[in-house]
Amino acid sequence: MSECPDCSCSDFDKCLRILNLLLDDEADETQEEFFYSHIDKCIVCFSHYNAEKQIRELLKRKLQKRKVPSQLALDIRNKIVQ
Repeated sequence: MSECPDCSCSDFDKCLRILNLLLDDEADETQEEFFYSHIDKCIVCFSHYNAEKQIRELLKRKLQKRKVPSQLALDIRNKIVQ
């Protein structure tokens, strides 16, 4: 079932899967070629690509990696295992 019930794109689900792979740097060359060729012709998928890309870029800018005290990390791990 498509996550875009109102759109006319027959490849939307496939594009969404590839989009996530691309943004995670996990897509292979064939997938990249298909996706970029497709978004040149499909405004629906192009719009989703731009939105997802902007969201991820915003999160990267706003979220910072911070050192967590080792005891805190250990306590969290122990609670998860329980």
